[in-house]
Amino acid sequence: QNVVSQVQSYGQVLLSSVDLAKQKDATPIELSIICEKHIDSSCLNASFQELFYNTTSSSYDVMSGLAAQLVGPAAAIEGCKERIQAARAQKLVSDGSVVVAIESFINELVPGTWVEQYCMLVSDIQHEIELHVFSQPVNVPASLITKSKDATPTEYALRSTGYAKSIIEVISETFPDVNIKDWYSPFVGISNKKILYLVSQLLAALYHQRLINTHPPGVKSDEEDQEGDTMERS
Repeated sequence: QNVVSQVQSYGQVLLSSVDLAKQKDATPIELSIICEKHIDSSCLNASFQELFYNTTSSSYDVMSGLAAQLVGPAAAIEGCKERIQAARAQKLVSDGSVVVAIESFINELVPGTWVEQYCMLVSDIQHEIELHVFSQPVNVPASLITKSKDATPTEYALRSTGYAKSIIEVISETFPDVNIKDWYSPFVGISNKKILYLVSQLLAALYHQRLINTHPPGVKSDEEDQEGDTMERS
């Protein structure tokens, strides 16, 4: 109940931020979402469509090259950046697309208290926009953390960014009947999708605000000015 109430309060703050930025925009958005298959990316598409009429999206599962279970926000940001770089290197996404990577990570807030969060990072080369947000933290049972740690060899090459076995793998092995796409529900009483939707709305709102500040309404870009000058001369 405490987690649910925290999420509700957090959600009210996010929704207030979203309402301030909520102006329907006709800018066409080609949204490319990079995440693991067990993460529901539909929340991002829905959140961008709330602000941008013409949003189309595609999802890709691209590896980051970091630890199987990321530990700490810095590792999550690095993981998002690596996924985006890999997707661009494989030419899965175009330079004109708005690319969003999603990583889940665990973090020890205070000794003995572990949580999981989502990190979302948006990268828009065309408008030189890059920003990231974090979701509401959700408590993770200590037993799951212990199993993830114990499965990580001392010589694990990626130990600087996390553990060798993910929490998802631990849950799949320990609780085979739990749906890994929504393991929050049985453990803390709120769905993964709700957490993802709230942080997706925040990311979309912040991106929209940054886009407006980059190209304010009514102010033509250099390319548009050049096109106008060409038409006038012709």
